[in-house]
Amino acid sequence: MTSFHFKNQENLSLRQRVMSDIRNAIIQGHLKPGDKLRELDISQQMAISRGPIREALRDLEALGLVVSSPYRETTVADVSKGEVVDLLIPIRLQLEIHALKQKHSNWSETMYQSLRDIIDIMKSAADNGDLASLVEADIRFHEIVVSSEDSAYTQQIWSGIVNRLRLHFIKNTKLFTDLARVPAEHEELLIALQNEPFDRIEKLWTQHILQDDCLLCFHDDK
Repeated sequence: MTSFHFKNQENLSLRQRVMSDIRNAIIQGHLKPGDKLRELDISQQMAISRGPIREALRDLEALGLVVSSPYRETTVADVSKGEVVDLLIPIRLQLEIHALKQKHSNWSETMYQSLRDIIDIMKSAADNGDLASLVEADIRFHEIVVSSEDSAYTQQIWSGIVNRLRLHFIKNTKLFTDLARVPAEHEELLIALQNEPFDRIEKLWTQHILQDDCLLCFHDDK
């Protein structure tokens, strides 16, 4: 585990609080893929017993954020190029295009305003170099699109991949030379949603998700 230290915890909703702290440490980049999560170290830093930590790590494993094998230490999860290319990108693209096709024509002004508000958050995060907030806003933008379809099954699929997407976004977005491009690209999508026919929206959306530099973090792979 790195030099990052967990804060002391109170005995209130302890399992959830522990899970939230470890999750935040991962998605904010304090803990890197492959970092070891030793129950003893965490329990000493948080000043709590190892039981809630063990339970929280199981919950995080179910979310795809940590990896645990029998008789081996738990580590922060990583994503591979194969998983991103063959699973995550195709699944999210189909989910979002499906949601747009089903519900986009019925969106209210409230829906559009929600997306504008998120783009404003993206701009602020980009200006401040706040990668974690930028990634969360990016995910939230697309999550709102998926949730507009109002299908429990669609939500289940999204929930199954969103944390893996987080890991990938964190790795990849930090390699962008200009974080301002993230809100700019989403602003372009929003303008298309409000003004363009669906075939044009679908084309822009596909380009956005499949763009070449969505795999910057894998460019050095052999």
